[in-house]
Amino acid sequence: MPAYTSRLAAACGLALATSFAALAQSTEPAVFVVTYPNAAQGKLSSLTVNPDGTLNLVGVWDTSDTGPQAISLSPGGRYVALSHGTANNIEEKVDIFRVNPDATMTFVLTRLVPDSPLDLIWVREHLLAVTQTKLSGDNTVGLYEFDPAVPSLTEMARHITGRFCTSLAVHPHDRYLFANDSSANAIYTIEIFPDGASALRGSLPTGGIYPLGLGATNDGTKIYAGGGISSGGTAVHGYAVSAFDGSLSPLPGSPWQSPGASPKLAVASDDDRYLFIGHGTDATLRTMRVESDGRLVATGYSFDVGLQGTLGKVAVMETLLFITDNSTAIDGKSGVYSFTIQNDGSLMMNGPDLFSTGSSTPNSVAVWNPRRRMVLAVSDVVMGTNAGFRVTGAPPGAQFGLVYSLRGPGRVRPNGWGVAIDLAHPQQAGPIRRADGSGQAAFTLPVPIRSVPFVWFQAVRPDMKSNVVVRPLSF
Repeated sequence: MPAYTSRLAAACGLALATSFAALAQSTEPAVFVVTYPNAAQGKLSSLTVNPDGTLNLVGVWDTSDTGPQAISLSPGGRYVALSHGTANNIEEKVDIFRVNPDATMTFVLTRLVPDSPLDLIWVREHLLAVTQTKLSGDNTVGLYEFDPAVPSLTEMARHITGRFCTSLAVHPHDRYLFANDSSANAIYTIEIFPDGASALRGSLPTGGIYPLGLGATNDGTKIYAGGGISSGGTAVHGYAVSAFDGSLSPLPGSPWQSPGASPKLAVASDDDRYLFIGHGTDATLRTMRVESDGRLVATGYSFDVGLQGTLGKVAVMETLLFITDNSTAIDGKSGVYSFTIQNDGSLMMNGPDLFSTGSSTPNSVAVWNPRRRMVLAVSDVVMGTNAGFRVTGAPPGAQFGLVYSLRGPGRVRPNGWGVAIDLAHPQQAGPIRRADGSGQAAFTLPVPIRSVPFVWFQAVRPDMKSNVVVRPLSF
């Protein structure tokens, strides 16, 4: 065990019981769901998660319009963003709600964006990406800065992303945004700089296969997509993500054949050992094992939601997996299924059946895990100068350590810790730090002269960790 591990664990150990009441995010694990796009009043539901994986409905809130399309939770768990779509061909609404400590919701703002925002995703705590999906002409992704103090949502940049962009994925190290084009069949890479500026870095053709439901692995090395009805209606394809420039290259053996019909989304398990594939035609969720080189192997484990098209969206929270059933057709029920992911990739249902969301057509889903509440931001890293670091979302007054790697992402679980560090060969950077009464800490550290192109950072303590941030090491 690295020497820093025992020092950090000892320094942080007394802070585990710190109160979380002052934080503006749910103090319990939570699931957030919006209704399926239709003409009815849009609904946003929140549910808390019990230790046994069962769910409790907290409440249901009206959105600003009909037809919610997508939902995303900010990295620090403070804000839920959701988009609407009613095909008026001009503009649609994006709503932002604040998440309260008891998992209730408070409306913050509505902002009009170009039609139609079929997907949106938080890139960072105050940076939101939203698609402009059109049936003709260039499709785009807009990047918006969110200022909760005003409150306001201000467009910062817009990038052309093909002819039919419906799916976004954020690289877990906060440097890249991926967008699909299921008309020309390609995946676009957008680089996000520390100051929030952005640049389109190109696209990779997917060989005639639709790139639907993009899903990045948690270590940031791979991204997968469902092929929908293209390529025989069973294709799942994957790409290696370069740690140096975010470029994509096909994984060996890609595409693979799923046992289900019309793969439409891909979600990785927390440890990246399994990929969960949702399907449209047969409404099944299938488990595929991820080999060391990224190849996928069907495990034979699946769950059938029922009628064609009724499997909504899928989300993973550590060892828990959630699936929405968006229709009461035939069986008269809809809601959220909760499963525990077993070591072999099979799924054990929590509770006797699905859980009600208090709305008739639950579809898009986002999850919040308090064990990952810290958010790390890092300035440019220039050799021979001081780099700036900011941690938010820690327990008030809690101690934490900053670790770094010169080798990239990995997975290290030190003895006695409840969380794994997501870096290869991590080292401690500077002394143990303590968050202030609002759960924040800002500090600087000197940058040594090193002949490496990148450095990876993560804030950790025994019961939680932050996102991973990668920065170029420049002169």
